[in-house]
Amino acid sequence: MSGTPTSTDIANEGVAQAMQLAGDELRLRAASSDELNAAAAFLTNALARFPAASRDARKFDAIARLEGAGKAIGAELRRRAFV
Repeated sequence: MSGTPTSTDIANEGVAQAMQLAGDELRLRAASSDELNAAAAFLTNALARFPAASRDARKFDAIARLEGAGKAIGAELRRRAFV
């Protein structure tokens, strides 16, 4: 145990930060485009880890939350494109 974060730790932290960002309107509006793109990338990678046809209720809920966060970030990026 070296205490060095693994790539999984970094990915998990990135997803957690992206979820928090998407859930906070003030942080979402204040975030830079680079931060939003990074958050979207972490969410995309997390969604890609789920099997396509999952019937597990916990997985379904997790996928729905990831998709919701991604939609919020995507909407903010689209809003900025027209401002």
